[in-house]
Amino acid sequence: MGGAEAVAGGEGRRRGAGGRRAGGLRRRRDVLRRARVAERTVLVIDDDEEILLVVKALLEGAGYAVLSATSGNEGLKLATGRHPSLILLDVMMPQLSGWEVCSTLKNLPETSAIPVVMLTVKSEIKDLITGMQAGADDFVTKPFTRANLLATVGRLVEGPPPPRGALFPESASEVRSRNVLFDAVTELPTLPLVVDALRDRLLVDQQVGVLYVDVEKYSHVEDTYGWEVFDEVLHESARALKRMLGTLLSTEDLLAIGRPSGAELYVFLSLPGGLGAEEVLDRLRRKAMQLEETLREQLSERFRDRIHRPVGSHVGHARIRYHPQVRLERLVYRALREALLVVSTKEEERGALLKEQFEEVISRRRIDTLFQPIVDLKTGKVVAHEALSRGPVGSAFESPDFLFDYALHADAAWALERICIASSARRFAAKGKGMLFVNVEAGVVHELKVRGHEILAPLVDLGSPVVLEITERAAIRDFELFRESVSVLRGLGFRIAIDDAGSGYASLQSIAELRPAFLKIANTLVSGLDQDPIKRDVVEMLVGLARRTDAKTVAEGIEREEELAELKRLGVDLGQGFLLGRPAGD
Repeated sequence: MGGAEAVAGGEGRRRGAGGRRAGGLRRRRDVLRRARVAERTVLVIDDDEEILLVVKALLEGAGYAVLSATSGNEGLKLATGRHPSLILLDVMMPQLSGWEVCSTLKNLPETSAIPVVMLTVKSEIKDLITGMQAGADDFVTKPFTRANLLATVGRLVEGPPPPRGALFPESASEVRSRNVLFDAVTELPTLPLVVDALRDRLLVDQQVGVLYVDVEKYSHVEDTYGWEVFDEVLHESARALKRMLGTLLSTEDLLAIGRPSGAELYVFLSLPGGLGAEEVLDRLRRKAMQLEETLREQLSERFRDRIHRPVGSHVGHARIRYHPQVRLERLVYRALREALLVVSTKEEERGALLKEQFEEVISRRRIDTLFQPIVDLKTGKVVAHEALSRGPVGSAFESPDFLFDYALHADAAWALERICIASSARRFAAKGKGMLFVNVEAGVVHELKVRGHEILAPLVDLGSPVVLEITERAAIRDFELFRESVSVLRGLGFRIAIDDAGSGYASLQSIAELRPAFLKIANTLVSGLDQDPIKRDVVEMLVGLARRTDAKTVAEGIEREEELAELKRLGVDLGQGFLLGRPAGD
């Protein structure tokens, strides 16, 4: 008995230990299951409680945790507070429509990355475009099947959202390739697709407004900074327009781009009924002005540290009025030409105003000169200053890039350079002694042989060492003649620097031909240098080239300690930037 009891007891103890292990495993499985559920939470927002119950049952049966809301406002609170992994959103709801809720979700930092699927009875092209503009990641059309709903939810919860082109039915992509229907830079549909969407709207409303947004001609960014930067400007312009949907623009308004890789942005506006032609045009004119102001503010803020010229847009307007005897496409393109004409008029007016302001800058010598310290990176001591000239504060010409580009295109570079050199010398003489860096356009150096060297007299009379920074806004075509001019400058006591080495027209040929005393490394190479191995390699190459030609390197635009440390490690000699000292007038 005792032996039997002992065996039973031992078996019982072994079973007890196994039971505890099994219980622990179950608890761990429960924790893992709850974690997986937390990662698979779906928020359903629909004012139809019957549909809400059906969707909830289908999702819970498939292992998803479900949150539910019967209004847009309630859904927004749950989304921001609970951060679900997916949101199913009904389009037709009172107070806040699904489009408005989706647009709000995509504009909030805490919910912008959550995929949104629209539940809708609407499946026409214009409705899909509206959803794409609001930021929807996919659509499920009512009535839906269990398989369709779960396939869509599973794809977005388990994997990345589909490309925007996937929102549109295959029948549309069969008619035209996706590359023709959508622009990759702005993620906007192209005109041919939107024209189809406008057809029904014109039949019902009889008229539609159109705004033509011209970013390209206003800023001329691509010519100066390259296509990559201009693509960013276009992308941000489109994003800004999308953010306006539901605020300055209606969620029913349509956005488009003229063609893939184009630069013409369009807004097609819904118009209230009963308005006459003059009332419509006045409404569109005011809307265009609001759009111009909002875009200018947002783009200027976004690119303030990268694009040193005014960034914004001109916005033209026109009315598309339905005419049963005229092909719809021709009605639309006729209105677009009218809107373009408005933009052209605005550009002419702005051009006339800029011309008047520039002539005043020259005639009244309205140039201000600031000085930025240049520091020895080994000792930390200030060894020189660079003279920075700018136009009147608050004007377009406050930007030095815009000021000198305008002068170059107006054939007034010599006149502007004369004023800037005189101002730099006068202000520096009052400031004190030391080495002075002064920017000089390559075109002006070319003209010295014809016009003489009197323009440089104020710098010669300074009695301080002066370095002339050759700025190449256009490529040097005749290096033999240019070398002769540079040789004369050296004979006058000037030392030579190549500005913006490593970018733009400041080519390796310029360095090899002119043998400058200083290589100024472009701020585009310095920015983020510590995080970009390619930039580091280019700077290292420039440092090696400078050493072989007995030149010193000067890094421009140093704004972060990490950049400074990396420049020191690479052996750059001198530096300037906000981190080391801001430009000042005294």
